[in-house]
Amino acid sequence: MRLTQTRENLLESLQSTLGAIEKRHTAPILENVLLRIEGTRCFWRGTDLELEIATHSLIMDGADGEITLPARKLADICKSLPAESIVNLEIQADKRARLTSGRSRFELATLPASEFPELEDIGELQSFELPENQFKHLLERTAFAMANQDVRYYLNGMLLEVTEEGVRTVATDGHRLALCFFPMALPAITQPRQLIIPRKGVLELSRLLKADSQVPIQIQSSQNHLRVQLDNLRFTTKLIDGRYPDYRAAVPPSGQVQVDLDRKTFKDMLNRVAILSNEKFRGVRLSLHDHVLEVQAHNPEQETATDELDVNYAGKEFSIGFNVTYLLDAVNHLQGETLCLHCNSPESSALLTDPDDESVRNVIMPIRL
Repeated sequence: MRLTQTRENLLESLQSTLGAIEKRHTAPILENVLLRIEGTRCFWRGTDLELEIATHSLIMDGADGEITLPARKLADICKSLPAESIVNLEIQADKRARLTSGRSRFELATLPASEFPELEDIGELQSFELPENQFKHLLERTAFAMANQDVRYYLNGMLLEVTEEGVRTVATDGHRLALCFFPMALPAITQPRQLIIPRKGVLELSRLLKADSQVPIQIQSSQNHLRVQLDNLRFTTKLIDGRYPDYRAAVPPSGQVQVDLDRKTFKDMLNRVAILSNEKFRGVRLSLHDHVLEVQAHNPEQETATDELDVNYAGKEFSIGFNVTYLLDAVNHLQGETLCLHCNSPESSALLTDPDDESVRNVIMPIRL
């Protein structure tokens, strides 16, 4: 078995699959990538048993066969080689892999392909298509609000809701919630489907998708799996088995207190005031009165920060506290020049929206200061 390939093509295939391969695993085979050569193509596959990424490409020359190779070592070797170099990989009689490029020589240990795990049969699939850049947009606008290692395991992921009207993503960690909707007629979806994609799957898929591609990609789902088919790459992840909380109940109505803010100015203001916030609770107080928004923070060392911004607000005085990290995350994940802050009371959650893009809504729970 042998393979001749350009460094760039080899590296592209390896880097695509690396996201599914754990750095340190109890089973050595899971630190390896499966390579299969068939005719004029090479096929690569990496998995951690929850996630699988498979890709294929044309080769310059080769001889059929399959083997597993240490993925990260192989990728690091390819990175270290000069650009545009030709890489030759040959499996020797003793089953060691010999990699040569120019005057460089490497020998790597291998494990048999027969030991490499197959992802369980994913069963009957339902599928729909979505432009690649829109799917990336849906993931990136909400991923920041996912929980990380929460005991409520269903929050350690993102809800993908597919209806005949379009596709919605929702993420929450119990303190904030992000929601994004892409309207699109999907007549094949006769019943709404709710899928919970695990955190790692969301982040890896977001990395693989291209923001400048409008090509429709195929998204398939079964009872326990989600599969996304890109050009020459197939991404498969297990789904979280659980019931996602009713996100609709968590989104407050348009607030009795509404104020439009310049997004960048508000963000810079929050960053300045946050310097002197309490390191543990990260609290800031927003106060509205007579066309002015005042933001305040203080810490246990009795240090204080105050900043003001002129706004179009003529209602009665209103004050509310937030974790500034959550507030900044929500502001950063809106894209327009202005944002609208909706509040109903100091005890109820606030809503941040982009006046020019109703598809994205960010909700933040207040804190007591």
